[in-house]
Amino acid sequence: MLTLSNLSLRYGRHDALRDVTVKSARARVIALVGRNGSGKSTLLRLAAGLLAPTTGRIEWDGTDLRELSAVQRARRVAYVAQRPQLSIALTVTEAIGLGQFSALDSAANGRVVGEAIDQMQLASLAHRSFHELSAGEQQRALVARALVQHQRDGLLALDEPFSNLDPGEVNRVANVLRARAVAGALVLVAMHDLALADQISDEVWWLEQGKLIVAGAPAQVLTVERLRTVFGCEFARGSHGLALCIPDGRAGSIEGAQ
Repeated sequence: MLTLSNLSLRYGRHDALRDVTVKSARARVIALVGRNGSGKSTLLRLAAGLLAPTTGRIEWDGTDLRELSAVQRARRVAYVAQRPQLSIALTVTEAIGLGQFSALDSAANGRVVGEAIDQMQLASLAHRSFHELSAGEQQRALVARALVQHQRDGLLALDEPFSNLDPGEVNRVANVLRARAVAGALVLVAMHDLALADQISDEVWWLEQGKLIVAGAPAQVLTVERLRTVFGCEFARGSHGLALCIPDGRAGSIEGAQ
């Protein structure tokens, strides 16, 4: 279980996160949503143990993350950053293999790396340099690296993992994340695509100006009224879930062009 208690983070005079208290059990996908600058990435990095809070506690199964060594924390939490980056020249397979450093079962490493490559459909790119890949390919490689590191009942924290992906890749990654949750993991995902969050998450945590405004089931949090008020645009909820309503001005545009 992940427990955040009275969690705050201050940069100078700026409160990036303010007094957040929330918790979740395993076997769930949690979507972190909110406007740009609302604190999603900050909360995700705190939950992953990459930042230390100014006040409050972050606990995984009752243990404060600050009490764990880097290796101990890596065995409980795998993290994917928003922007793909790697500071050294490695092949795709080597980059994904970096996730093995905290593994308890070294004999299974090769198999796990191969499985992650297959899950992200990177076999044809396995011997390419990571830096030669497109942004979307790099994103999939870093998700694969997190899958290698991730213990099946641990926390998988991802910051905008869908941002550089085409629809087929979004579907593939979403299915992998759902499968990890079904297998017993807690998957915490910061994301902007509210329709996708509505489809894949068990729970949504909504942040505004560093504060947790509401947490609950997607249909309870992502209401069309709340979305209209916050974003100033129209959404609709139907049998297939949530959708953004875009005004159709194509006919007028065509007539004007003629």
